[in-house]
Amino acid sequence: MTVFEKIIEAIEPFGFPYTPGVYKGEEKHWFTLNYVDDRGNLYADDEPQSVLATVQVHFFMPYNEDFVRIKNKIRDAIFRQGFTFPEIEILSDTDPQIRHLVFECEIEEEE
Repeated sequence: MTVFEKIIEAIEPFGFPYTPGVYKGEEKHWFTLNYVDDRGNLYADDEPQSVLATVQVHFFMPYNEDFVRIKNKIRDAIFRQGFTFPEIEILSDTDPQIRHLVFECEIEEEE
């Protein structure tokens, strides 16, 4: 299973649309996904023995909704998929009506 497939498996139960890159829909809640870093790991004989991927899962929602409960549920769902426990950053979006949560975590890629 790819890294994005694992993320999708974690976030699909929430029922919101998701896409790698930019979301162009009209929903009030959505996810986007992206790689931050993708590098060799656990070197032996000058060769990487695995690939470590750092990813971000972005969740967008209306600014006036309470975000704490869903933030915790998303973080737990990602963690249960085998990712490191996500670091969360809460950003202001260019649209003042939108709250932007960023979940950053790592996982060793499967071949």
